[in-house]
Amino acid sequence: MKNALFVIHNSPDTRASEFATLAALASAVASAGYTSDLLVLNTTGSASVTIKHGNVFRAVSAIAPESPVGDGAEFLVHAVGKAVADASMSLVVGLGTIANRNWAPQVAASLSAEYLTACEAIEAADGGLRVTAPVMGAMVQKSVSLGDRKAVLLYSGEALAPSSGTDVDAQVSSTAVEQGRARFIASEALPDTGGIPLRGASRVVSGGLGVGSADKWQVIEQFAAKVGAAVGASRAAVEMGWVPSSRQVGFSGQKVSPDVYVAVGISGAVHHLAGIGGAKKIIAINKDPEAGIFKVADIGIVGDYEQILSAAMRKL
Repeated sequence: MKNALFVIHNSPDTRASEFATLAALASAVASAGYTSDLLVLNTTGSASVTIKHGNVFRAVSAIAPESPVGDGAEFLVHAVGKAVADASMSLVVGLGTIANRNWAPQVAASLSAEYLTACEAIEAADGGLRVTAPVMGAMVQKSVSLGDRKAVLLYSGEALAPSSGTDVDAQVSSTAVEQGRARFIASEALPDTGGIPLRGASRVVSGGLGVGSADKWQVIEQFAAKVGAAVGASRAAVEMGWVPSSRQVGFSGQKVSPDVYVAVGISGAVHHLAGIGGAKKIIAINKDPEAGIFKVADIGIVGDYEQILSAAMRKL
């Protein structure tokens, strides 16, 4: 019997569906001969955490650092490493969030383990575990049979839920932060504007560098609200500080599969296209007629996005 450790950072923004997805993946790896434990880094300040379908796991532990740890990356490198060593874990699984991508490669390196990010499927097959993930900027996919190899996997596929299971309440234990293990830089993160979540949205309106400025970003939000769409963004728009990283679409953000995806001022870099491959219809608005986004768009509109969206909102 092989052992797997599932890891989740429970913050005020964590959804119950994220716990359910990990529980479903734990059920899948059980079919490949793994037991599964869950490690929760809790930063909500609560004394307990409710784990959806938590009885799927052999054991659940929730820890809270005694002092601030920022996104928890350095803290989790230590905490996960200790849990792996204590229980002889050969597999570590988390969700493909930006925060997890900060600690997971370090854990994989320390274990000399296979590291796969943006995994779309983790399933029992070929007498073991098979993982499907994009490579080469998501231009192709590869399937890997792990066999007896150690691995650290970050899952970015569709939200899942096990066929059965009951919720479990885990008590949070306070854990000391070792000197030099965790670093915290005081900062104020951009708050999410709320609205429709990206995951599962049937309509998404995304803006890119071509939007022009933070002041003009409100045009994207106004149009999205008008058509009942979730707001998304390219990596460039996030890096400019116009929108929080929770709204980033692409290989290093979230994958979306809406019925309609509207790309405003987005050039169409391969890393962004990797996140919108499941869209049924893509509408692109860009003033550059040579923008790469037009190569994948079902409808392309060349022109000033402010004028185009203003006209559309007047019609609506």
